[in-house]
Amino acid sequence: MSVDEYDPMIERLFAKTTPLPDEALFAAEVAVRMEKRSRWRALALTSAGVIGGVFAVREGMRFNFDGAGNDATTVSQSVRAVAITAQGATQNGLDGLGIGSIDLMSGSGMLAFWIVAGALFALLAAGAVKLSQDV
Repeated sequence: MSVDEYDPMIERLFAKTTPLPDEALFAAEVAVRMEKRSRWRALALTSAGVIGGVFAVREGMRFNFDGAGNDATTVSQSVRAVAITAQGATQNGLDGLGIGSIDLMSGSGMLAFWIVAGALFALLAAGAVKLSQDV
């Protein structure tokens, strides 16, 4: 059989699909399964959000924002250690660029907040651009 004879024959064989006798029952069973799974998924995501929210509120209530109280809390110690590490890393980068006079630990840490917020915004913008290129 040559290629010219083979292609039209295959096209004719698959041009019309034969209906199955239990097609409606199968579609109904699949719809029920999908609905059941989406209910479980919604329940799991809601409970995870509630549990995470409870932990976030609990830690937010225990966090010392002004730094003028009990400095012995583990949360404030870990935040201070992360800030010192971040300052060391960024200070090296800023010294390389010639703008090394920025101190992230001075004041209320607002400069560090805005640097992190700007970096997150840049990541979000890059992700949006990548997503728009994919679509």
